Amino acid sequence: MVQVKKEHYFRKKYDDLSRFISYFYQVDLVAVSVGDSGAKILEVGIGNGTVSDYLKKLGFSVTTCDFDPALKPDVVADVRKLPFPDNSFDAVMACEVLEHLPFEDFEIAIKELARVSRKSVVISLPYKSTYFEVALKLPLIRTIFRRPFLDFLIRLPLPFGGIKVSGQHYWEIDLWRTPLRRVRAALRRYGRVIREVKPVLNHYHYFFVLEKN
Repeated sequence: MVQVKKEHYFRKKYDDLSRFISYFYQVDLVAVSVGDSGAKILEVGIGNGTVSDYLKKLGFSVTTCDFDPALKPDVVADVRKLPFPDNSFDAVMACEVLEHLPFEDFEIAIKELARVSRKSVVISLPYKSTYFEVALKLPLIRTIFRRPFLDFLIRLPLPFGGIKVSGQHYWEIDLWRTPLRRVRAALRRYGRVIREVKPVLNHYHYFFVLEKN
């Protein structure tokens, strides 16, 4: 059953600042993981098409796949059973997708994503927490630290209500029910986690880059 209606992705409220920060990391992590601008990329979970459109303009060959035909992906399919041969793509991405499946299906989906990828898998998952963040952008930071800014984050282990009210997510990374270590352990059964990224000003989206075994 489709959990998120097409109209949800095409609202100004949907594409706020934090969402565009997430788009940047999706594009950047996939592009860096493959290097060659002519690489073949599969995007599972097309959303409103912003990321796939940008990747195509960068010169990548992008195939989109989604469970919802209303979003008009190139291929309509379930991430748990992708209709592609092994090693079909240089990189596969599924950002803010897998939390829409029961957690018991998480590894099934990861196995499929890794199967059709030749090099890497990029995923992001929601990380539910309360946190305190300070971002600093000062002269010489880039020269000294080779980073455009310094970002300091403290997550606060405060439990709060469930996610059933949204009617969308089955689970999210959190500090008590589905901790980060449990998600890492599942990912490591299908590849090597070479990067974990907490986007500045959007720590709700947590990124993993998985190098295929």
